[in-house]
Amino acid sequence: MPHTLNTLKTLATPVIEEWIDYNGHLNDAYYLVIFTKATDALQDHLGLTLAHIQSTGETLFTVESHLTYLQEIGLGEMVTITTQLLQTDNKRMRVFHQMHNDQNDLLATVEMLFLSYNLVAKKVTNFSAMMLKSLATLEKEQANTPWPEQAGKGIALKRST
Repeated sequence: MPHTLNTLKTLATPVIEEWIDYNGHLNDAYYLVIFTKATDALQDHLGLTLAHIQSTGETLFTVESHLTYLQEIGLGEMVTITTQLLQTDNKRMRVFHQMHNDQNDLLATVEMLFLSYNLVAKKVTNFSAMMLKSLATLEKEQANTPWPEQAGKGIALKRST
């Protein structure tokens, strides 16, 4: 199974024709679509379901993401997304998604930062007790998971001397 120790499998999907670009592989925008679907599954896993959002206003807003493209992906290829909770506090959550194929090749990664937001109050708020408990549980389950090599990297050109 394509995943890292104690990561959460959040999505498995085939690459469909509408996601393929003029180069014959997965268009760069659809990597983020796939990772966003994995984030939706993570939210459900944490209890931040559509019903919860509609009844409380508590949701997540993405404030930053860093996507890396490591290998081409073709039409019909099955991809699996695994998710690791990197850090959390009372109103922020930092996660790392990895995309693998059936051969367990790492195809892409995205590191994302989310804020707890209340749609009713229209402002950033602290996580609810339910979310804090869910995050603590996931953090405990993934406590021995190695830090991903790509996490925390930004974009820079190497300077020539």
